[in-house]
Amino acid sequence: MEDWNPNLYLRFEKERTQPVKDLISRIEKAEPARIIDIGCGPGNSTRELKNKWPQAYIVGLDSSPNMLKKARKVSTEIEWIEADGGADLSVLGKFDIVFSNAAIQWIPDHEGLLRKLFFMLNKGGVLAVQIPHVGNMGINKALQAVVTSNKWNRYFKLNTVELVFESPQVYYDILSRLTSVIYLWETHYYHVMENHQSIIDWYESTGMKPYLDRLPDAKLRFEFSGDILKLVEHEYEVQQDGHVLFPFRRIFFTAYNE
Repeated sequence: MEDWNPNLYLRFEKERTQPVKDLISRIEKAEPARIIDIGCGPGNSTRELKNKWPQAYIVGLDSSPNMLKKARKVSTEIEWIEADGGADLSVLGKFDIVFSNAAIQWIPDHEGLLRKLFFMLNKGGVLAVQIPHVGNMGINKALQAVVTSNKWNRYFKLNTVELVFESPQVYYDILSRLTSVIYLWETHYYHVMENHQSIIDWYESTGMKPYLDRLPDAKLRFEFSGDILKLVEHEYEVQQDGHVLFPFRRIFFTAYNE
């Protein structure tokens, strides 16, 4: 997959950062000394962690050079590391908070991954994670309908990276094998979008990206997005003031190392 575009991602920075703030507000850890942000992207989530715990040593970790280049402008007090969040990160040591916002959906084997992340915690530490749960969302239905259509499916038969997410029940079962102190919840956000094209713009930087990267030229990418837009216009109604509500479902959990 081609590298990420931080500027496109941050076009909806306020909306993307709200779940970060909501997850941080549920972390019950008074004075963490060491925090790591797995899949920190352009640093918007890591900045919120630093604002909450300014005295902590904080690591922002991401596999994207483009995202980290943007993130390094956020703060010189944060250590930025280029690495795969799904790799063995034990060399980085133990942390009081292992945090990940909207990142692990790009990493397979969530049972193995969450086990590794949990064992990076100090005693009394907290694993705090948010995962987009897009399965039943209109934008994902439109995307999958176009991807599997006769017009487009030949481009996506091999090696397409897809989002990985489980149900809250599955995450509970994984975490309950690690600890008995688990808090798990789900939030449905309603983002107010200017129009249907704004939903496409949002998703082009995330869920649509692996598919766009598989197309050989800009003309095909534009046409592909246009076909999805036609379906999105039927999935989301226009409100009385002309805006479009974009419901977005997210799973959250915190798990404590007793």
